[in-house]
Amino acid sequence: MNESVFHAPTPHAADVTPARAEADRGSVTVWVILAAGTLGHVISLAQGFRLPGYFLPVDWVLGGTVMTVMLALAVAHALGWGRRPVISLMLVANITFFVARLGVALFVVGTGGRILTDLATLLVWLLTMPMIEASMRTSPLAHRMSLGLPFALIGMTALFALTPAGRAARPEVYFGLGQLSLVCLSVVLGAQMVNTLRAALHRIRADNQALSRRAFLDPLTGLHNRAFLDRHLLEQVALGQPFSVLFLDLDGFKAINDTMGHATGDEVLCLLAARLRALAPPGSCLTRVSGDEFVLVVSGDDSLEVAALAQQVVDELSTAFEVGGQILRLSVSVGVACFPHDAADARDLLLRADRAMYAVKRSGKNGFRLYSGHLLDQDERRQVLERELRLALERGQLFLEFQPICTLAQGRAVCLEALIRWQHPAFGLVAPDVFVPIAEECGLITSLGEWVLRGALDAASGWQAAGFPEVKVAVNVSPYQLMQPHFADMVGRELARAGLPAAALELEVTEGVDLRSRLQVSHSVEGVRALGVGLSLDDFGTGFASLARLNDLPVDVVKIDRVFVADLTGDVERSRRRYVRTLVAAMVTVAATLGLELVAEGVETPEQCEELRMLGCTLAQGFYFSTPLPEAQIPALLRRTQQSVEV
Repeated sequence: MNESVFHAPTPHAADVTPARAEADRGSVTVWVILAAGTLGHVISLAQGFRLPGYFLPVDWVLGGTVMTVMLALAVAHALGWGRRPVISLMLVANITFFVARLGVALFVVGTGGRILTDLATLLVWLLTMPMIEASMRTSPLAHRMSLGLPFALIGMTALFALTPAGRAARPEVYFGLGQLSLVCLSVVLGAQMVNTLRAALHRIRADNQALSRRAFLDPLTGLHNRAFLDRHLLEQVALGQPFSVLFLDLDGFKAINDTMGHATGDEVLCLLAARLRALAPPGSCLTRVSGDEFVLVVSGDDSLEVAALAQQVVDELSTAFEVGGQILRLSVSVGVACFPHDAADARDLLLRADRAMYAVKRSGKNGFRLYSGHLLDQDERRQVLERELRLALERGQLFLEFQPICTLAQGRAVCLEALIRWQHPAFGLVAPDVFVPIAEECGLITSLGEWVLRGALDAASGWQAAGFPEVKVAVNVSPYQLMQPHFADMVGRELARAGLPAAALELEVTEGVDLRSRLQVSHSVEGVRALGVGLSLDDFGTGFASLARLNDLPVDVVKIDRVFVADLTGDVERSRRRYVRTLVAAMVTVAATLGLELVAEGVETPEQCEELRMLGCTLAQGFYFSTPLPEAQIPALLRRTQQSVEV
């Protein structure tokens, strides 16, 4: 992608130009100070020429030495010396010169005229040096010498008073020395106040900059946040150069948070953020915009290049990772929208990338999609479905069908799984994998789950009254239901209302739900097991569980996922078939050892039945035995399977 036209600002990018301007101003200030100081010493030396007998040889030595130092510092600064060492050395040299020059006047010459003339001459140095030290960061030595200057003057005055010249000095000499000491002390105290105020302002500015940076950062992952993304998109749109937005949403992350805890969820987010950082091209902008949503903004709108990057993201985030000693797998749904092709402003561009992402969610997740106009129609359909689902129960549009779980040896139905269906007047038969996720997202899953349980128990009560007391009913349970604090109490009430024993009910949870890592889930599971209700682990082999952990899980039944059953026969590579046979045989052995029932899902052919029987599996479910049937047809199915056993 064309990175040369793409600019990814950081929260402090705007500080670069002011910082450089401040450095330039500092360099000019150094030159001004050096020039002024050198000029002052030139004038002082000229004074010695104009006033015969005024300078002693030591005065010429002091003046010449400090002039040499000033010129050397000018050369050093021109060669690259920084502001701090140049100013520090200049202050040390000039304060030394000031004290030495005054010492010559007091203790070598000792006349009132010389002292008063030097006081007038040196007053300018006295006023400027502490202020220079206060306004510019200097070395500790220069700082201490500046602070000690008024006390050196007071000490020199006291010492001068003890000398013969001091005792003979006129009052105006002491007045001048005292005035000079007080002025110097005032200037030093004022300089220290300036230093204190400057330090306070520096801290305030640093705190403000830190707050500004934090305002644009996500505290968990260290990535930029939504506020930064909004500003960044506006800047990129203003530039007018093509760029692309990849909207990422993790698949199944909420289940990890709900079942394994928020601490584990946070660790997962940090690991995934690190992977995304490694994938982000140079000059791109990576942000975390909400709990499990990320946005990557990259330069260019070439669909092939953007698609390649989106596929990289999908592949990388689908790779297994370890958290807390557990191997986890997640997937990601990615929606892509390009500027200016898909939208001409930042808000619409992000919205359309979001729509493309939800299109991936609806089509099975774990993939990416480029935005196109027809996605608007799909979004409108989903919004309609959500509104209609809220009314479906009272309108009688939901109903149950039941699919038997049968013995492989005789084909006898021992359990019936309740499956929810939705017949919409406009959309027709809406698949559960379409409306169940909508129910979970909009908070309807709890009431929907209770309706399914109530209907399934009523149906089972009817079967028992019809002479089939041994047949159980299985009901699928969402992780969100298990998170409800009174779930077990609700199950107990419904069993009592239907007049059924707890053993007649089996609750199915998918393997993606870790039954022990989340406290409330664990309480719900313990509660229903205390009632005597059976628990079934659905889709085994695709989520958290493993053969090694089956002994730790509070389940009675394990259902082998249909993907393994499908690969037992048919047009499958020999190595894959051998692997699946070995895996199913291991499941059978472990289940028998642990006293668990094993059910094979998705059985559709006699060949699959035979393979499963040979491997030792005893129960199966699938179209080979029966398609899902309405409640009214179940008694006939049960009689038919019972008669086939008797025959």
